[in-house]
Amino acid sequence: MTKTRGLAALLVLSTFNLTLMVPGGFVETRNFPGYSVTVLAAFNVFLTLLGLGSLILAYRVLKSGRVGIFPALAGAAFMAVYLLDLATIFPVAAAPMSTTLATMEWIGTFLGLALLATGGWLAVSQDKRPAGSSRLPLGLLVAMGVVTVAIVTFATLSAM
Repeated sequence: MTKTRGLAALLVLSTFNLTLMVPGGFVETRNFPGYSVTVLAAFNVFLTLLGLGSLILAYRVLKSGRVGIFPALAGAAFMAVYLLDLATIFPVAAAPMSTTLATMEWIGTFLGLALLATGGWLAVSQDKRPAGSSRLPLGLLVAMGVVTVAIVTFATLSAM
């Protein structure tokens, strides 16, 4: 159970790190005038679902004790997002990246790598016992939907 708690902690830390980098938030002050609203919104939907999905995965891992492949996939997604930005491939901003943002993206890359490795190892090595129920309450799912719309709207408008 300790290994699954560590995996859940990596999921939560990765989400927290990503949250601090929402456009218009604490660290991300760049704008992206070369992209359409559709592209920015799609990217922000992906990032928001990655973050909230990681929190749901953390809950499910803690509640059921089962891992599956999804935490490893989340780690790969976190790594891809940060490495593409650090390599100035996507998204390309009008202003350069701040040192604080670059540092947080490197931290996120290493968290993603740890998540990929730990999640993959646990998915392969875990026994095949049946999983317990780990469904989120409907009210919480609705609230997360509302939060998703708010985050995507705020981040998209801030990035323009």
